[in-house]
Amino acid sequence: MTIAILLLRSQMLQVIEGDRARQIADLRDDLVTAYYDGGREGLARQLAERRGALADPLVFAAVTGGPGAAPPVLVNLARLPGLGPTDRPVALPVVREGHVQPTDGVALATEMSDGSRLVVGTLTAPDRSFDLAFAEAFTLTLVLTIVMSLAGALGIGWVISRRTHAIAETAAALASGDFAARVRSEDTADGFDHLSRQINLMAERIDALVTELKSISGALAHDLRSPVARLRAAIDTATEAAPDGPAGEALALARADAEALETMLTGALDLARVESGALHDRRVRLDLGEVAADLVELYEPLAEQAGKELTVTGGPAFALADRELISRALANLIDNALKYGGNRIAVSVGVAEPDLILAVADDGPGIAAQDRPRVVERFTRLDHSRGAPGTGLGLAMVTAVARLHGGVLELSDAGESPGGRGGKMGGGLVARLRLPSCA
Repeated sequence: MTIAILLLRSQMLQVIEGDRARQIADLRDDLVTAYYDGGREGLARQLAERRGALADPLVFAAVTGGPGAAPPVLVNLARLPGLGPTDRPVALPVVREGHVQPTDGVALATEMSDGSRLVVGTLTAPDRSFDLAFAEAFTLTLVLTIVMSLAGALGIGWVISRRTHAIAETAAALASGDFAARVRSEDTADGFDHLSRQINLMAERIDALVTELKSISGALAHDLRSPVARLRAAIDTATEAAPDGPAGEALALARADAEALETMLTGALDLARVESGALHDRRVRLDLGEVAADLVELYEPLAEQAGKELTVTGGPAFALADRELISRALANLIDNALKYGGNRIAVSVGVAEPDLILAVADDGPGIAAQDRPRVVERFTRLDHSRGAPGTGLGLAMVTAVARLHGGVLELSDAGESPGGRGGKMGGGLVARLRLPSCA
């Protein structure tokens, strides 16, 4: 745009210069005609007659020399300009009538037959006015251009930010395991729309693969339960036939392994049902404080037997939830704390608007930050926990229950979490089940 404005200025200056040259030439021709018609006296009369018009501060004329060294005739000039005969307008300084300082102008000088010289010209003061007006217009145009460019950049930035934010939110949802998330298409047929469609196709493919994997996992768990049950029955029959001795001990170990396998298969099947949403909606207005108190009462004998302290804090906190699933999720968290935690386990129910927090904290070794994302995956067991009984499905089940209720499972250091009897946990892990509250 700047180049276009400068080109326009150049063209306008050329037009102005051309008009000025024609104006000077026309006036010169008129005065020369008057000279040839009436001589120097006729030229002087013509100048005197036109003085009113020539009094325009932009036009000046002079007649110098001639027969008998006649005095010069000046129009709108204080003194004669020093200019020899020229074929085209020449720039020169002139002193206007009633002024002392010279002013820029352009003029033509023509030699007459009697030796006198006719000088006709105009002042270039309008050029400065034009330059000033052009500078003002250019500045205004530049300011408007900058403002419009900034507004356009902000508008484009807002559109790009909005579209990329929507894509980023969908990508984050997919990364967190919500494979039903999709980018809303705006049917603009632009690059963002094409990217949105490709991301949605990718999400659909991932969703289909994960669903198929879960279905296969659930189907295998279901199909294997019958052979495992028959295996247990066969082991029981063999145990009755050989209850003592090495054979009996081997059969007892085999039966324990069969029970562990059956527990794992049952857990995998239950997890598949929760993750697939195949369970009937049994959510009711549930008091999480009551659920926590009931489970702590149930686990207190086990905690005492293991020499551990199990406490519960918090009052009523209502959520729209399935009592059986929430109880199972909390039981898994308490069971993990009993197996892998320290000597103090604190169950708490709290409010963090707009959510409710059902937390289990312990003072055990905890879980390293880099291991927390994978411990919530099915069949994942850390090295230090492989010697303890378990299936690796506990936290996966809690995560699935949280998602089914629109919540999330959070794992962090227990550090400053409230402990039993109002104390502070000295370390360990705190598992928070965050659920939407129900007024």
